[in-house]
Amino acid sequence: MSDVGDANMSPKGSFGVRSGARPFLQPHQTLEDFRAEAQDQTNAAPAKTLPLKDAISIIGMGRLGLCTALCLEEVGFDILGVDIFPDYVDAINKKLLQSSEPLVMDKLHKSTRVRATLSIDDVLAHSDVVMIFVDTPYTGSDRYYDVSKLGRVLNQINSRRIEDKHIVICCTVFPGYCADIGRYLLRDCKNVSLSYNPEFIAQGDIIRGLQNPDVVLIGEGSPEAGEVLKSQYRRMCHNAPSIRRMTPESAELVKLSINCFVTMKIAFANQISDIADRTPQADKAAVLAAVGSDSRIGSKYLQPGYGFGGPCFPRDNRALGSYAEATGVEPLMMRATDLSNKRHAELQVQALLSQELEVYHFEGLAFKKNCPVAIIEESQKLNVASQVARAGKTVVLRDTKEVLDAIRAEYGRIFNYEEIDLN
Repeated sequence: MSDVGDANMSPKGSFGVRSGARPFLQPHQTLEDFRAEAQDQTNAAPAKTLPLKDAISIIGMGRLGLCTALCLEEVGFDILGVDIFPDYVDAINKKLLQSSEPLVMDKLHKSTRVRATLSIDDVLAHSDVVMIFVDTPYTGSDRYYDVSKLGRVLNQINSRRIEDKHIVICCTVFPGYCADIGRYLLRDCKNVSLSYNPEFIAQGDIIRGLQNPDVVLIGEGSPEAGEVLKSQYRRMCHNAPSIRRMTPESAELVKLSINCFVTMKIAFANQISDIADRTPQADKAAVLAAVGSDSRIGSKYLQPGYGFGGPCFPRDNRALGSYAEATGVEPLMMRATDLSNKRHAELQVQALLSQELEVYHFEGLAFKKNCPVAIIEESQKLNVASQVARAGKTVVLRDTKEVLDAIRAEYGRIFNYEEIDLN
């Protein structure tokens, strides 16, 4: 989503919750009690400052925005989302949207309170909670992320001089964005909070990730905004996640830190794997399984395999490194993680070439194993395959038509292609 269209103003809606709810599952509580309490709080008398209305507005109904809308609608919220593509908006409203993201089409067909529009005015009038989902790709510049789309959205909101709203940024931004830029862009609005609430999800598993998060991160622009978001997530989540409330500045740093720790763990696992491969009688899978059995470490993301890739992990690792440099801290760990990821791929290529095969076959080329969506961004398996092909070897890629079409568009004829059904 790059911009948002204008239309006539609709009647104003609002949303509120009771304050003072506990953010964590208590030791004596069952999960059922936890969720029942959340529902009781939702049905309780609203705070004086915000009348109660179960409505949420979404700006940017792309993959993550739409998934969030469907999950919220499923627990009773009335959703109005805006996007700039008429055919896309029409497909959502007519329930004709085709999506490779699991569960999206099924939930859309069953939904009764998800609507899309081309009008930002209608969306701003629909609710006092406005969640923003727009692309913020990594640029490699000193600003880390391209926040131009987000800036245009905030400028459009500011031009309406809205009042009494909770604006929530849900896309990844660099630390300090909300304080240094976001609040300035909303300078003409009155009694408007700006919060930061990024998700920790993976493409191809978005809805499950939204409904079963390990942690909910709320960088609250005000205590009231924090209460609103906390109540919202306690209703939406199927589990009882850790809800972490803090300043937007802290939350901006947490978002990058979590992703960077995961990339570091993957890089560590692969380096141990490379060492084990060169150690007689050592079994890399057994080594890593034993390491992961230590409760201080854990087994998640500690398996041998390809390096980290995709639209988030590499980007966020580099961005945190760039931000660290800007603060005067040398990003030794981020650099080492990135370099280790590259070296691991090179060692994998060397091992493959040493086999001196006539033909090399690679199956499942998306950025992660068993990925149901055709995203090849920084796929490490594809990276290894391309290095083998450029070494003069015949390489056959086996994947779905959608994935192979994406690869053809980027790599052309260096591969042979074989379409298969991975379902």
